[in-house]
Amino acid sequence: MLRIFYFTLSFLFFFTSCQSYKKIHKDAILVDTHNDVLSSVTMKGMSIEQDLTGKAQSDIARFKKGGVDIQVFSIFCDEQFGKDTAFKFANIEIDSLYAIVHRNPAKMMMVINPNQLQEAVQKKKLGCMIGVEGGHMIEDNINNLDSLYKRGARYMTLTWNNSTSWATSAADESTMPPGTQRGLTPFGRQVVRRMNELGMMVDLSHVGVQTFWDAINTSTKPVIASHSSVYALCPVPRNLNDEQILAIAKKDGVIDLNFYSGFWIVIIQHVKSSSIPGTSMK
Repeated sequence: MLRIFYFTLSFLFFFTSCQSYKKIHKDAILVDTHNDVLSSVTMKGMSIEQDLTGKAQSDIARFKKGGVDIQVFSIFCDEQFGKDTAFKFANIEIDSLYAIVHRNPAKMMMVINPNQLQEAVQKKKLGCMIGVEGGHMIEDNINNLDSLYKRGARYMTLTWNNSTSWATSAADESTMPPGTQRGLTPFGRQVVRRMNELGMMVDLSHVGVQTFWDAINTSTKPVIASHSSVYALCPVPRNLNDEQILAIAKKDGVIDLNFYSGFWIVIIQHVKSSSIPGTSMK
């Protein structure tokens, strides 16, 4: 009888806990700050207006089902797109997003300011924002940065895995020999200052440690890390160490977690092997 009581109590606790997080999830304004669906799906000929289950991780129906209120769509191409191609490709991706939104006015709307964000939430439409992943996409041209802002981009990640001529990435800084120039160049600081002037968020995911500190010391506005995790839990160059986390907090910035398993694998393995009663990872 006592076992039945404990089982019932445990079940009720589990059930109420599930209800609690589901209610929080439903009531909150959920903003996903980084989604690669445009480059990974749309530019390959698939349509997020269709059910892409088994083909891709995102589509319009699953945004709704998952409770996503605001989606920042990543504008991305890798470092193989060099001068005269990366900026052009960025605009093609932006064109694609605008076309999708235009075809689905009852489900989606573009968002470029706080008032539009609130409008999207109130009307229960998916608010669509634009973030540029990788400073190489402005092709060393401040005018291209201005152009992307005018088209709706509200953050730019200073680097992707590749460094630019003006900022070094986490991937590159981790393998550079001692004495190699790291961080932001004078032009890189100009880019950060111009982003501040425009009202475009400085995104520090992917950047090297020296680039991070140069950007922190240059920016007069809050910064973000659009998709980064914790170095102390999983020591890969892309993750943020404790000092960086505190620095972003002091800037009144925001860190948005990256759920890719490669940035969590150490902590996942620890939980799997944990001897703490009741802990498991399935």
